[in-house]
Amino acid sequence: MPGDYQTQFSVYDRLFDPAVSEEFFLSIRIEPDGLSFSVYSPAHGRYIGLESLTFPDSVRIKDGPMAGILYSDYLSRLLTNHPVLTNNYRKVCAIFHSRFFTLVPGPLFNDDLAGDYLQFVHKIGADSRILIQNLRSADIRLVYGVYQGLIQEMESRFPDARKVHETGALLDSLLPRFKRSEAPELIFVNIEYGSAGITVLRGGLPVFCNAFECRTHEDTVYFIMFVMEQLALNPEKTPLYLLGKAGKEDALFRLLAKYVKKVDLLEQSGPQVGGYVTVQSETHRYYTLLNPSLCEL
Repeated sequence: MPGDYQTQFSVYDRLFDPAVSEEFFLSIRIEPDGLSFSVYSPAHGRYIGLESLTFPDSVRIKDGPMAGILYSDYLSRLLTNHPVLTNNYRKVCAIFHSRFFTLVPGPLFNDDLAGDYLQFVHKIGADSRILIQNLRSADIRLVYGVYQGLIQEMESRFPDARKVHETGALLDSLLPRFKRSEAPELIFVNIEYGSAGITVLRGGLPVFCNAFECRTHEDTVYFIMFVMEQLALNPEKTPLYLLGKAGKEDALFRLLAKYVKKVDLLEQSGPQVGGYVTVQSETHRYYTLLNPSLCEL
């Protein structure tokens, strides 16, 4: 099993005790090139474990059924063999990365038409399951499609896990935090393997939310500038925050800073990020994992 994945980051607090794992919350983020997970202790009000793993081959689910089968196999072996993931937990949240999603205002949403909403903007194959997430922070429904095999593997190991989309997890963290921001508009760019998710808040509410396939840093900057132009956002005044696979020393950050004046990393905040684990980590890389409310049903 060790040869099936590479550990990119791993840190645990002395409070992490597998013997009492049923007292903890587990959040798992399933990514295009691997997965990461966090362990939260509600009794102590802080994270006590954080780990990031990559698979030996980067797998893009959109590359076809065989890619989905291979990824599901990697996921299955991790969920059934990793010493931390084989424990039982009080609550579990599965965060899915998928470019196939759309937002629908609550008053306009009809559960029976969920598939139609998604099919209107994306071509969803028969091998995908359509899921619905009710945002906690706004009357919005997020409809998304995930490869069926991934959901089955997750349900086999954690049948009671709450399922959310990464963009939904992000919005449920951003909206309460920036509800009273002094800036009229804010733009957030979530950098993942092969994609960039762009979210724009205006007056504390989302006015744009989409993900773009990006093969180069230039692709990412192009889509950012395109969105800013379409929404009449001033690159000199609009704050832009990067999260995910990004850093201030990265080429992307330096390139973007040539076009947007106010660029920074979006670090997680709040009492839950106190303690050894988060002090040792770059919280912007695991932003959507570091929100304990995701585990609450």
